[in-house]
Amino acid sequence: MATTIMRDGRTAQTINRIDSVLSNHRELAPYRTGLDITLEGSRIVVRGQLPTAALRQALVPAIRQAGVLGQVCNCVEVA
Repeated sequence: MATTIMRDGRTAQTINRIDSVLSNHRELAPYRTGLDITLEGSRIVVRGQLPTAALRQALVPAIRQAGVLGQVCNCVEVA
């Protein structure tokens, strides 16, 4: 997984928690390295590509499992 805009330790911790959940997710784990997760302002932004719409839909609930309660912007494309 590529991560950018690491502003502080809390941001890094949040992104690391998301990465941990995605790496343990049965369906999303094989694709997590193709996702770019950033904190822009107060929202988590996810970019990249996934092969199916079902995987794209599974992304935000998985991120919520990492304890993210704020806004999540899912900019992932289905390719």
